[in-house]
This record gives sequence, C-alpha cells and structure tokens, in this order.
Amino acid sequence: MSQRSELKSIKTYMLVALVFAILSLIVYIIIVALYLIVSIVAPPAAIIGVVFIALLVVDAVVLMRIYKMYTAAKNGDISTLKSLNSIGWAIVALLFSGLIPGIMMLLAHSPIERLQQE
Repeated sequence: MSQRSELKSIKTYMLVALVFAILSLIVYIIIVALYLIVSIVAPPAAIIGVVFIALLVVDAVVLMRIYKMYTAAKNGDISTLKSLNSIGWAIVALLFSGLIPGIMMLLAHSPIERLQQE
C-alpha cells in the first residue's frame, strides 16, 4: 500500500474517532449538567460529581489527541503522527471515550508504524 493511501486511511480512522469522541464528550457534558441540576434539589454523594468531571476531562484530553492525529494525517506530518501514536492512548480512549474512538486508534496504529519519514 502506498504512503498516500496509508495516510488517507489513517485520516479516515481519525475522523471517525474524532466524531465519536465529540459525541462522547457531549454525553459527559450533559451528564455533568444533569448532575449539577439534581445536586441543587437533592445533594447526592459528592464523589459521583468528581467521577463525572474526571471522566469529562480525560475524554477531552483524548479528543484533543485524536484531533492532533487527524490534523497530522491530513497535513501528511508523519513525525507528529508517529509521536502521537500509542497503544496506551488507544486503551485510554477505549475506556473513557468509547469503543469506536479506541478501536479506530487501534486500527490506525499499525499503518502509522509502517509510514516512512521522508
């Protein structure tokens, strides 16, 4: 497979991951907003709010990483793409951003590793 087609498939993987990570972030924002509204009426355990906010923050960090990877693939910036590529971050995405962003990052891992810097 040529480098150009590899970059195109990586860009597609990252775009799909980006869309679903954004959807995940929206869900976390809605959950935190609902938690804040409910906590005004009947204060629940504080730890629940901390957990939801932590999930929101981690998801936002994953989203930013996916966006950087998408931008690097779009611009053909192989060195940046390789520096951001990580199985660990794909697992974090699986846990905090959902299955689809994590799977897309895992699918993109091998093609990114095969890319040759020019």
